[in-house]
Amino acid sequence: MNRPSAPTIALVLACLAALLLACFHRVFFDDHQFAYRDAAHYYYPLYERVQREWSEGRWPLWEPEENSGMPLMGNPTAAVLYPGKVVYGLLPYAWAARVYIVGHVALTFVAMLALMRSWGTSWVGSGLSALSYAFCGPILFQYCNVIYLVGAAWLPLGFLAVDRWLRNGSRMALAGLAVVLAMQALGGDPQAAYLLGLCALGYAAASARTGGRAFRDEAPDEPVRPSGGRKVVALVLLGMAAWTAVTLVVAAYAPGLRPPHPSDQPTPALPWMLWAPKAVPLAWAVAIAFYFGRKKPTAARRTLWRLTVGLGVAGALAAAITAAQLLPVIEFTQQTVRAAAEGPHEIYPFSVEPFRVVEMFWPNAFGSYFHGNASWIDLIKLSEERGKVWTPSLYLGGAIVLLALPALAFRRGRATRVWLSWIVAITLLGSFGQFTSPIWATRLAAKTLHLGTPAVGPLDPVREPPLRKDGYLRDGDGGLYWAMTTFLPAFRQFRFPSKLMTFSVLGLAALAGLGWDDLVRGRSRPVKRLAAGLVGLSAVAFLAAFLGLDALFKTLGTSTLSSAFGPFNPTAARRETLAGLAQAAAVAAAVFGVAKLAARRPAAAGAAVLVLLTADLAWANRAMIATAPQSMFEVEPEVLKVIKAAEAEKPADGPYRIHRSPVWNPVGWGTKSSPDRVRDFMQWERDTIQPKYGINLGVEYTHTIGVAELYDYEWFFGGFPYSTSPEFAVALKIKPGEKVVYFPRKSFDMWNTRYFILPSATNDYMDENRGIASFLFDTEIVHPRREEGPETPEVVAKAKEWVETKDYQVRRNRREYPRAWVVHAAEPLTRISGLTRGDRAGPMQDIMYDDQDPIWRDPNRVARDLRQVAWVEADDATDLAPYARRSPVRASEKVRVAYPRSDRVELEATLETPGIVVLADVYYPGWKLTIDGRPAPIYRINRMMRGAAVEAGTHRLVFSYEPDSFRVGLMISAAGLAATLGLAAFAVRRPRSPLPWIDVSRGAA
Repeated sequence: MNRPSAPTIALVLACLAALLLACFHRVFFDDHQFAYRDAAHYYYPLYERVQREWSEGRWPLWEPEENSGMPLMGNPTAAVLYPGKVVYGLLPYAWAARVYIVGHVALTFVAMLALMRSWGTSWVGSGLSALSYAFCGPILFQYCNVIYLVGAAWLPLGFLAVDRWLRNGSRMALAGLAVVLAMQALGGDPQAAYLLGLCALGYAAASARTGGRAFRDEAPDEPVRPSGGRKVVALVLLGMAAWTAVTLVVAAYAPGLRPPHPSDQPTPALPWMLWAPKAVPLAWAVAIAFYFGRKKPTAARRTLWRLTVGLGVAGALAAAITAAQLLPVIEFTQQTVRAAAEGPHEIYPFSVEPFRVVEMFWPNAFGSYFHGNASWIDLIKLSEERGKVWTPSLYLGGAIVLLALPALAFRRGRATRVWLSWIVAITLLGSFGQFTSPIWATRLAAKTLHLGTPAVGPLDPVREPPLRKDGYLRDGDGGLYWAMTTFLPAFRQFRFPSKLMTFSVLGLAALAGLGWDDLVRGRSRPVKRLAAGLVGLSAVAFLAAFLGLDALFKTLGTSTLSSAFGPFNPTAARRETLAGLAQAAAVAAAVFGVAKLAARRPAAAGAAVLVLLTADLAWANRAMIATAPQSMFEVEPEVLKVIKAAEAEKPADGPYRIHRSPVWNPVGWGTKSSPDRVRDFMQWERDTIQPKYGINLGVEYTHTIGVAELYDYEWFFGGFPYSTSPEFAVALKIKPGEKVVYFPRKSFDMWNTRYFILPSATNDYMDENRGIASFLFDTEIVHPRREEGPETPEVVAKAKEWVETKDYQVRRNRREYPRAWVVHAAEPLTRISGLTRGDRAGPMQDIMYDDQDPIWRDPNRVARDLRQVAWVEADDATDLAPYARRSPVRASEKVRVAYPRSDRVELEATLETPGIVVLADVYYPGWKLTIDGRPAPIYRINRMMRGAAVEAGTHRLVFSYEPDSFRVGLMISAAGLAATLGLAAFAVRRPRSPLPWIDVSRGAA
């Protein structure tokens, strides 16, 4: 490792400070808070909810404020037991929220610096890698989704631990790897831990196969030798051609191959896909057993076994450490939509469009949208659906890409270099998601060239479900990401291809650090060629954009580019693009100069490139940090004021829930620009209590969409198209028989929904986000109330302004059920098993059907008033028969409900005869019941509610949440921590495991 230079170290730290100041000065000096996307409406209230539980001296186990109750410890994004969240207990919450995010950005830098220094990289090279990784677009923007920032922050330390184990056989590295994997999982990003494990296994397999040659033979100052391998390239191309041919043939015949829809099973896209989730792990197990179980084991197999066992020990220790959180998470997720046996789920949202790779060279190449809508990226349409942006910029810094590309090595060179190169290639292609499939490419080519509909079908229609209705495969099927989700065990549980980009940028940043040291050692020609080429290409692109961008906008039309950020601003978009191209050219020219200087004056060149990268990243990426004044997070939301006034006028008899339509924006935002639309977002979303803004303000939401939802609970609220009755069609001002998206209204009623917060108007009742037809009957408008008198122009103008700027209405439900009630009759449900749609369709429709509904009319169904009769599980019908003798419910039979704490519900029930007390909170494992102090069973009522069999008289019922998953997990975590400490102690005495490539006399490779 190079001798440290104090001025260089000081400069690296100064660059870090400068970038932190450039990006985060408002949150530290202007009393601002992170205000964009999930940072504002999801994590800020969620982590406050967790901290309130800690502050009240109890484990954060349950959250009653969403979805009629859901586990808090079992919510993977809550990161309840992540040690980094101790900051929330040390600082005022607002400051803790800022320090938590900025601290992880700093940790990202420190971890990357440590990784590069462990590889003997110079301080300049290490500083370049660390600055780029921490402040590149794909990582920095995760301040909006902090769990992925946490995963990225620990990732370099995971790479460091893996490398030390494989290179040196370091047992201490295994303990370190266990800690890193645990931190990623506890912090909310188990996918990062999963992918880190895959990278480690690939590195181990390559090391064992080559006998560690890349460890023994590498020299720090050896330039990378050409990769060569024409045969390998030819084989790869041949394999790709064969895969493409097979995929297209299968896609063409897919509609005929799809099996008929049996009553008891979901219909997969292809017959074998139904069994893939179980068959794939089994196939891997058989293959591994066959490989390692053969007679006469070779040295490579013995070595790979040793390396794999070590990695497995680290993974097992990590799982044990996290068990107190992991077991509740598994318990929860195995009952959610993600675990449902319904065939494929939506896996392609947030696929990175391949053309966006140019953003790594040209910052803001397609404009931006943080200061008005100046983005024209949607003019390039690769699918029918408008693209979803995971991160608005992929920019790593011009110097980084120019240094990283010459350092790529896929066959020969330093072990770390080859490892990183493959990681970059695979994860970058994987992040393209649906856009690596030959099916998508064929469909796009046919559409672009006007060749008609190809045999594989057209591009996926807008809002198409995971299984296409026409029987064709999805655009992304048969691509690399599809292969990952199909052939890697449990990978389908994760979402969003864009998350693979974290590994891509880590690899590129690390290669850039190695590339800098190559440059200093005299290997400057590739860098200078690339820099000169980028200068020339940027100049040509600048000239083309300067002369032709306006014409392009006029030719293609920009009406479709309007968004919630406002109408498209072509002048600003052109300016942004030209500025990005000019910046890229200037940076490339500077890199060319630095490359010429590096060999002769490395210190001056190093200082210059560090300052250049710092200025480059600050200028390009600081605008992504969107904030709003802290005071906006502390005022009472407008909707809550309205509801409080309504309750003062007509108070509820007990606790109640609110349903807020999940996603919509004021219609006027698409036609009117704003100087700070992010602030508009934050203020409007908070004023209309978009989940989770209300969970710390006394709001209980009926239904919210988050990381995952209980499968059976989701059944109550799924929308489906249905024709309205002629009378109701007139009320909606639509044609009789015209379909609307229908949300089962009785579901909202029975789950104690008192208020609906909805869009104020809609011109499309089939729009799931604005389809409010289900909530208009038997409700009364609370706000805004229409003014009495004639419809004057002023009244019309005021109403129009409301729709354009506020666009919400509050309605009170006239059909609301109480939180708890008594019944004396029961109907047994058809037996339901597993998480299959076929078992549920009939029983769930029986529960939800209401013959007084003006939309959902079915003469073949019988409606039941659930305030008089309860649906019970078939296995419980006999036990509940003495309490369901069908006597009428009397007015004197009441239930009072109180929630003294989040994990406890107290009921006082008065019954004239034995009956069933129904509580409209979700039925979930871990809840226990006592009646008058004596333990009693909890029955599953109406499929997802809790019920109790209660004798006549007045009784006190207490529900308490005491999950065994947490109790057992806590014991396992304690054992895991002890075992990890034991491994570390053992590693102190015997630090290395023998590996063939370790020189025992030197102690390392």
